Amino acid sequence: MISGHSIHKLMFVLALVGLLFDVGLTDAADLESKSLFPRIQAVSFDSAHLKKSKRAVVVLPEHWRSIKPAERRTLVILHGRGRHKLTLIDDKTIRQQLLDSGLFVILPDGDDGWYINSPVRKQDVYESYLEEVLAVVSQQYQLPHNRKRWAIAGWSMGGFGCVNFAERHPEQFAAVSSIIGLLDFPRSGLPKGQSYKVPVERFGSDETVWEEFNPLHRAEKLKRMSVLIITADQAFDRTMNEHFRDRLIKLDQPHQYVELKGGHTFPVVREAIPYVLQFTKRSLGDD
Repeated sequence: MISGHSIHKLMFVLALVGLLFDVGLTDAADLESKSLFPRIQAVSFDSAHLKKSKRAVVVLPEHWRSIKPAERRTLVILHGRGRHKLTLIDDKTIRQQLLDSGLFVILPDGDDGWYINSPVRKQDVYESYLEEVLAVVSQQYQLPHNRKRWAIAGWSMGGFGCVNFAERHPEQFAAVSSIIGLLDFPRSGLPKGQSYKVPVERFGSDETVWEEFNPLHRAEKLKRMSVLIITADQAFDRTMNEHFRDRLIKLDQPHQYVELKGGHTFPVVREAIPYVLQFTKRSLGDD
């Protein structure tokens, strides 16, 4: 019997290779695209998984139409809790860095969903929704079905989300970058000041179920990817990131680990974005 997760993964793969009939994805005619800035588009569509209208932001490279579809490099960036798809775009410096990156950058709207299919809120299937977003945007901008051209990143909740999603979809990405991510989470027993209250309304209260979502326990799934982990010396996530780094070392998984000055704050995210862009371009082939 094929699992629900396998079906979702198959839908994503079919979408990326253009076999979009009979999988229930949004028809191109149902998409609404609005220009926010030059080369920055907001793509709206009705999510079949969340049963509501959603919007993702797409940053396009200069002269993007002249880039052959097979050569289009894509970076997905997942926002943190309490933030949204426009947070990076609203920052003038980061916006320009994304525009100058030469990458197709996808910024999904993850709400407060932690990018997981919640075990307690059965209607909140944010992992399936993220698969849907990537399929829809891939169709719209003719992005290639080639893991060597795809990377994923995120910060805070999105740092957790990008690693968790990459582990669950190792065939889709060549690189993953987490900024102040919660990478040993959800869990209890962390030191005081180095923990985060688990949203039980999202993850439930069963700690055995938490283990299924904790990226630390599936780190071996990243073995074919380039991995960048960024934390900060005063951030509450630092111990979680140290645990994840130690796990990668034990697995002999090559990775880069960066510790910036600061806390679990947006200024640290702002400082980290250039690291992520450089790392991503190098991992995907900076041609």
